[in-house]
Amino acid sequence: MATFAIEMQVGTASRVMSQLNQLGMKDANRLDGFSHVLNSEVWVVDFKDPNLSSGAVQQIPEVIGVEGQAEHIFYALPPMAEATQPGVELLTPTEIAEILQPYPDVNVTRSYPLGAPGFFGGNDVGYDAFKRTSTGNDWDKVLDMIGAREAWQYNRGEGAVIGIIDSGCDMSRLHSDQVLGIWNEDDSSMFDEVGHGTMVALSAASQTAINGFEGVAPEAGLIILKPQPTDRRAMGTHDLMRATDKMLVYAIETNQRVIVNNSWGLFGCKNLLLPCRIMITRAMVAADRMNLMLSVWAIGNNNMLGCEAPVNGFCMNTTPVSFAVGACDLDGVKHPYSSVGGQCYPLSPMVVAPTQGVVPWGSAYKDFKEQGAGSSATAPLVSGALAILVTEFPHLSNAELRAAIRASAYRLGADPEFNAGTGSGILRIDDAIQAAPTARKHPTYDYEQRFLEEASTLVD
Repeated sequence: MATFAIEMQVGTASRVMSQLNQLGMKDANRLDGFSHVLNSEVWVVDFKDPNLSSGAVQQIPEVIGVEGQAEHIFYALPPMAEATQPGVELLTPTEIAEILQPYPDVNVTRSYPLGAPGFFGGNDVGYDAFKRTSTGNDWDKVLDMIGAREAWQYNRGEGAVIGIIDSGCDMSRLHSDQVLGIWNEDDSSMFDEVGHGTMVALSAASQTAINGFEGVAPEAGLIILKPQPTDRRAMGTHDLMRATDKMLVYAIETNQRVIVNNSWGLFGCKNLLLPCRIMITRAMVAADRMNLMLSVWAIGNNNMLGCEAPVNGFCMNTTPVSFAVGACDLDGVKHPYSSVGGQCYPLSPMVVAPTQGVVPWGSAYKDFKEQGAGSSATAPLVSGALAILVTEFPHLSNAELRAAIRASAYRLGADPEFNAGTGSGILRIDDAIQAAPTARKHPTYDYEQRFLEEASTLVD
């Protein structure tokens, strides 16, 4: 079976569907949230023929764009790219073919778990993974480094909503009042066979009464979303879009801004810019401008594979409105695995957050015990921080909230605004609360706005 996301002009669905039926359409689902923010018709369509060419779909006049999946790499046809580096033009067919090469001849799912749900074959996250380590109480050190306890004097995330797109969750680890909704692709249980999604949820919002320790925003509400991995145990395009659409619909229907945590990425060294003008990135920008959705992404662990290119962050993880988070150790030194450089936005990561060894999940995983904790563990720290900021300043825009966290970060490099690999520095939530009222004055606020208007292809 072949699956594509298809964008078409408003009011043309019936005509397009009749033509898709001739191509062997098996099933189709409208993405209401995507359609709303993009002012078009966006559908996920299954076809009986696994070898169906997306070119055949594109020949239908009313179709604006088609996206599918080659292995685990997201791509768009026709190819388009952000111009974040001098001289970068549209990708050529040869460049696209190079990007879409199959996995290298290694057991990727065993040797290089880079953050996509299903890539992990480890153990359940337990109390010890957060609290008891050979170097002391590392989780308390993390909370101290990011100023979480000081921020709790203002609020603990009450009223904020964090959506977690991941590998499910051990729901017994969450208070029932916290859970605002659950969703999974195949209507099965939310069972987290690898513990990755549980780690993310507890990092963001664990409560002491249940787990013996507090997450960054312990009073935030959670929506847990579990896409179904592909046969290769990676995230599929249509699964991510369906999960994201659920968040968009929730935000639209409740008029409640949702902070969406994406602690996963794509595998491989990306010496070439991936096409960034795909539906998910365009939808993120549109939803961000409406303040419907704040997208937080792990920057990725590409450096683990020896990717030394100046641009090796992932595409969606580094759009101008994606809050990309890198990883540093408990001494404030960037972890060597943490990716640097944004494919869609040069100022990525925006900040780094601390994690080390077992904190909060390194040695709880057989596959990752000698490789550090991964940038997956840092994204939920920022998601929790944003929950506190949204609760304290509900009327600030997404762009102002991002600027507040950048303005208040503890500087790790010479440049007070941005350093490659560490962004603006280490997350400091308490200082971000102080910086929020004047966040528009920080240089990165103006830079982000100008980049979207003058350089990005994501704004029509």
